[in-house]
Amino acid sequence: MNTVFKNLLKAIGIMAYFIVLNFAYTRMNVDRLTNDIEVFAGIFLVLGLVMLERAYKKDSGKMALSGIELLCLSMHSLSINHVITFYQYDFRFYLLSSSYVFAIYYVLKSIIIYTREKRQYLKNMSDISEIVKEEPIKKEAKKRRVRNNKQKVEEVKQDTSKKNEEKVKEENKIKKKTNKESPKQEKEVKQEDKKKVKKKETKKEESNKEKKEENKKENKKKTSKKKKEVVDND
Repeated sequence: MNTVFKNLLKAIGIMAYFIVLNFAYTRMNVDRLTNDIEVFAGIFLVLGLVMLERAYKKDSGKMALSGIELLCLSMHSLSINHVITFYQYDFRFYLLSSSYVFAIYYVLKSIIIYTREKRQYLKNMSDISEIVKEEPIKKEAKKRRVRNNKQKVEEVKQDTSKKNEEKVKEENKIKKKTNKESPKQEKEVKQEDKKKVKKKETKKEESNKEKKEENKKENKKKTSKKKKEVVDND
């Protein structure tokens, strides 16, 4: 809106400039008026050049356009006397038509700027509304992701806890089995040890019996020999 207001002020100022020249044509000499117009044209030319230099330094398109407009106004002011004398136009009519042309230009420029700014504003508003619409969707998606992640973590925890419980149960079962089987194994071991001891004892007894029998046989042999010797001696 500021640019539109500035362009309208420019249009009003240029119209006032041409109206002043029109009024001065009725009250002043033509030579003096042409000198004044040349002075105004020089002022506009200097202002336009200054604006163009500032626009070049600041890299501003708006300032460059306003500088070009001032240069056009200065060129038009310098060409007023030449056009009137060459084409034999009425001075007052030419100045009024020139003021209308400049006013129409600035009005069209302000309308174009206003429509562009309005479109840009509406576009920004639509972008903001889209962003605002997308934000809750993104938030809901994030919440869903967080919920899904929590559910997955809980499921993993439950699975690990179940596996641990199953392992503990299996270990307990194995322990119980070993505890049940251990006394049986101990009994079996004892029985085997007893059997081994019995076997050893039986072997010893058998060996002793054999030795006794052998001793008896030897004693019998000895006694029989003695008897024979006695008989022989007799």
